[in-house]
Amino acid sequence: MAVTSENTSTVRTPQPPAGRQIQSWQEAEHNAAAWMRHWGYEDAQARPGGSDGGVDVRSRRALGQVKYQAAAVGRPELQRLFGARGRAMDKDLLFFTGSGYAATAVEYAAENGIALFVYGLDGSMTAVNALARRITAAAAPPPPATPAPPHPAAPAQVPASALVVAPVRKSRPGKGRIVLGLVLTAVALFIPGGDSFDPRPNRVLVTLLMLVVPAILIVSGIRETSRRRYWPTGLGLLLVDLPVAWLTNARLWHGDTTEILVPATLTALSLTAATLLIRRNTRGTATPSGEPTP
Repeated sequence: MAVTSENTSTVRTPQPPAGRQIQSWQEAEHNAAAWMRHWGYEDAQARPGGSDGGVDVRSRRALGQVKYQAAAVGRPELQRLFGARGRAMDKDLLFFTGSGYAATAVEYAAENGIALFVYGLDGSMTAVNALARRITAAAAPPPPATPAPPHPAAPAQVPASALVVAPVRKSRPGKGRIVLGLVLTAVALFIPGGDSFDPRPNRVLVTLLMLVVPAILIVSGIRETSRRRYWPTGLGLLLVDLPVAWLTNARLWHGDTTEILVPATLTALSLTAATLLIRRNTRGTATPSGEPTP
C-alpha cells in the first residue's frame, strides 16, 4: 500500500492546511489527512486505493473515511466506519464528504460519536455536528497576546476630598443573647401549657422559673458594650434552663424508678456541663493588650 509524500509531514501546524483543488477521490483523502494532522492527529496518513474496510485515513488515535460523491451520505456508510473500528473503542471516528448527510446519518453519528465534516472543492473544511465542532475548536490557535505599553500611565490622583468612605455597619455586641433570650421566653410561655406538660406545683410558678434564664440573657445582651466571648456562658445558661423544665413536669414523677432516672441523669449532666462552661468562660485569659481572648 503506497504512501505518498503528502503523508510525510507529521507536525501539527498552527495554521490550517493550504487550499487545494479537489478533483479526485485521492486528493479528497489527502486533504482530509492534512486537516486531521492540523487538528492534532499528527500521524494521520491517507491510504488511497487500499482495501481498508471503510477506512481511508488512519492515525493512532483516529480513523477517517472520505467519500467523493455527489449523493448525500446515508446511515450505512457511517455503520461501515463504526464497524471498521472493531474493538479499538478509544479511537475517534471522522467522516468526510463533499456533498452532505441524510437525517438518519446525522442521528446515527450523534448516537455513536462520529464527527461529520463537509469539504469544499477548494480544500476547505466545515464541521457539521457538535463533535466535529469540538475537534476543530481544540485546534484553533490562541489569540495573539496584546503587548504591554512600554511606559504605563500613572493612575490619576483622586483628591482626598472626593473620597467617600462607606460607613462600616457593626452588629450589636449582645444581639445573639437577646435573640436567644427571646426564643427561651417563648418556650417558657408556651411549654408549661402544653398537653404533654403537667406543671408542678402550678403553671405560673413554672413559667416564672423558666423565665429567669431568658431574662438574664436579654438584660445582659442589652447592657453589653464589648465584644468579648460569651457563647460558653450562654450555652451554660441554656443547659440550666432545661433541668427546670424537666423537674417541674409532674408527669415525669408518676412512673417507676426507671422513668425518673432518665430526667434525673439528664438534669445532673446538664448542670455539670453548664457549670464547666460558665467557669471556663469567666477564666478566659487576657491578651497583652488587656482584651479578653475571642
